[in-house]
Amino acid sequence: MRVEKAWFLADGAEAPEGLPEGGFREVALPHQWSLEGVEAEVGWYRLALPEAGPRRFLLSFGDYYQEAWLDGTYLGRHEGYFFPWVLELPKGKELFLRVSAPKEPLGVWPRFKRQIKGVFGQHDCRPGGTTARGQERGTGGLWGGVEVWAREEVALLGLTHRLFPRPGGWRLWARLLVDATRPFRERARLALSPVNFPGEVLEREALLEGEAGRGWREVVWDLPEMPLWEVWERGFPHLFRLEADLLGARLGVPLGFRTVAVDGEGWLLLNGKRLFLRGTNAIPTQWLAGYSEEMAQRDVALIKEAGLNAVRVHAHVTHPAFYEGCDREGVLVWQDFPLQWGYAPDEAFAQEALRQARAMVEVLGAHPSAYLWCAQNEPTHNRHALGPLLGAALRAADPTRPVKEASDFREHPYPGWYWGHYRDFLALPGAPLPSEFGAQALPRAELLRRVLGEAAWPPRWEVWGYHNFQPHETFRVAGVEMGESLEEFVERSQDYQARLLEFAVHAYRRAKGKVVGYFQFMFVEPWEGITWAVLDVERVPKKGFFALKEASSPVLLSLVPYLERVEVGAPPLQEAWLVSDLDRPLSLRVRLRLEGPATLLLHEEEIALDAGEVRRFFSLGELWESPLEVQARFLPLREALARIPPGAYRLVGEAWEGERLWSRHVLSVEYLEPILPLEVAW
Repeated sequence: MRVEKAWFLADGAEAPEGLPEGGFREVALPHQWSLEGVEAEVGWYRLALPEAGPRRFLLSFGDYYQEAWLDGTYLGRHEGYFFPWVLELPKGKELFLRVSAPKEPLGVWPRFKRQIKGVFGQHDCRPGGTTARGQERGTGGLWGGVEVWAREEVALLGLTHRLFPRPGGWRLWARLLVDATRPFRERARLALSPVNFPGEVLEREALLEGEAGRGWREVVWDLPEMPLWEVWERGFPHLFRLEADLLGARLGVPLGFRTVAVDGEGWLLLNGKRLFLRGTNAIPTQWLAGYSEEMAQRDVALIKEAGLNAVRVHAHVTHPAFYEGCDREGVLVWQDFPLQWGYAPDEAFAQEALRQARAMVEVLGAHPSAYLWCAQNEPTHNRHALGPLLGAALRAADPTRPVKEASDFREHPYPGWYWGHYRDFLALPGAPLPSEFGAQALPRAELLRRVLGEAAWPPRWEVWGYHNFQPHETFRVAGVEMGESLEEFVERSQDYQARLLEFAVHAYRRAKGKVVGYFQFMFVEPWEGITWAVLDVERVPKKGFFALKEASSPVLLSLVPYLERVEVGAPPLQEAWLVSDLDRPLSLRVRLRLEGPATLLLHEEEIALDAGEVRRFFSLGELWESPLEVQARFLPLREALARIPPGAYRLVGEAWEGERLWSRHVLSVEYLEPILPLEVAW
């Protein structure tokens, strides 16, 4: 039974004497006090509990430490935000929960943190960013609410599974967490039901036995060939639900029949076939209590709309509804363990991290969308001490998925933002799998004025900095100019992000093979910030969203300009490429044209591509080296280009499969009057 409401009291005291008696107010669960504007490190919740069955168990999702008292009797303490506190409740009616998310003292924070909260504890996309105010507006509270389960003497408390292919079918290893007050020998019923497609329900019974206490019991179930779970672009994400029933207590988890592995060249093998990963990083929200199933459905739909087949849940475990949405829609999830930058180097912290890493696998391991575990994001001094330890624990807990010890700085290239120019993406930094890259862009002016108030324009930089804006990178590296108004600043900022993302993704995709995928940083702003996201906090797209969407189409036409400013008669194009990530052959009709003071069809042809092929189908350099009879075929085009009037043009390329427009790439080119008679042989 879910507890719908509680009585709440914010209290900054770290060690109160006795239980608080007054000052409580009613709140709905789930609840996080920062969402109400309360700045506190400790909150008390008082709950009235029903009597239910021979035994009662509490499941409480809170951040970050929890303590419990029932009718004044202390019951214990829990650490960790993303997995439930499962606590047996004795007889009694009034439960007190003390939830604390204390600020870590300077000297511990930020380099030697102890709370395993990832981006919820420290990040440059949360309130205050990396400044001294970076722990404000914390995440304390019962973000996932409270449930009370009624159980018999032999209680079913958990269910998870692992899947292994076998000749002619699959071997399902189901694991049931059982808490018994006595030695037991009971029958459990397992059922496997289709979720998002019609199909047969499979059932079986299994005998469970054991001694008194809490522990995992295992069932092996051999199944025939089953419909596969696939990413949306390659097939259908056939999703099942595995249910277990023990003495009337029923639990269910998702299940999808698929295999994942990484080959020797770094490619992801999904169901035995290479998949080019087109991904993004996501922090859907800073406060999980404010997230909902409807919001998760919208976010996953936007990920698919952007042409992406994968998402990296960045340095945290997010709301369960997000993973459920990825399961249903066929979007792969790279899952980070909640470690961001530096943590305590001692044995006690390592032990706690091991415990929570195993808990992450138990909580998320049933989701077919989850394809990879990553132990740390951008670790500093912990990289070679903690990473191997956690990597080994994750592999032991789940041998069915790839594991990364860390997502390192070396695979997070930021040319055009932290260094260099975005043209440096031509060198393929971060290859073979760049897992972060991008640039900040301002959200729309109306939102900035609403959020920043009078500090919006003219900018008060200390307020902008609290909201994550990076002035040095914006002005000194990217070279974005403010202009005369906030609207003009927004326009220029978003233009820059869009140009960088288009250039980077096209460069990576043309190098398919040397590059096996990418994860742009990042998808949506998790609060009212100014970040690298392509959607603002209200999910209104920036220009970068449309650039990412066009560059991430499963079939891509990619044009490389000759020059941005050329003389009349010169070619507008250096190279033209087609990239297919589909697992089938296709025939494409390609059209290239100039639009501007004059309109000119440059090229049209039918091109057949094999499954997954990348092909350069035009190269100006190769044309220069071609026999004269080949060059002669382009003479009419050269003559036509010599007659166009000067001015600003768009080079428009389109790739069609029948009536379906797969990809459209547009480049700007300015044609100038020749200074001298043009002598370009092409």
